[in-house]
Amino acid sequence: MVLLPDKSIVLLCTDPPYGIGISKRGQIGTGRLFTPKKWDSSVPPKAYFDEMRRVSKAQIIWGGNYFANMLPASRCWLVWWKNDGLPCHTFADCEMAWTSFDKTAQVFNSRWRGFIRDSKEPRVGHPSQKALEVMKWCIASFSKPGDTILDPFLGSGTTAVAAKLLGRRYIGIEQDEEYVAMARERLRSAVPANASRRKA
Repeated sequence: MVLLPDKSIVLLCTDPPYGIGISKRGQIGTGRLFTPKKWDSSVPPKAYFDEMRRVSKAQIIWGGNYFANMLPASRCWLVWWKNDGLPCHTFADCEMAWTSFDKTAQVFNSRWRGFIRDSKEPRVGHPSQKALEVMKWCIASFSKPGDTILDPFLGSGTTAVAAKLLGRRYIGIEQDEEYVAMARERLRSAVPANASRRKA
């Protein structure tokens, strides 16, 4: 990321580690197993957030409530409401994203609780996989076709897949080789809607 020029990215959309240890548990939710990792042992230092804001014109940072002390005040928080009509549970009912936009706060409803999920994409071997529809909502709402989207904490690749499906360019940065392989496989399978129309 340090090699990218200032404000060279239209939209940074990412989900950094929250520092809650989810990567070390080996399983989540309905007993789905994951390879234990150490990447979620702490939150990234402030220098990472400063660099993300330097290289991009606009930012959406999921888990923003964990990083509020390292980001400026924002009135445009995004909320992913997961618990729509579901009973209370020990998991969070929602997730929040800090944004750099001077707009009103927005909520996206998409149930995501164990087997009850509105997003139908398969779970891969990453414990904090974001729902594809959530990331598509972010990218569709805050960028245009042809824009470049950056995710410096790519994980299993959901942001890049959403960008590809919506006709955006994308840059993903991920240090874990297992996750890189997951992201590449998902990207190989992702076919933008306009590509299928061209083939018809």
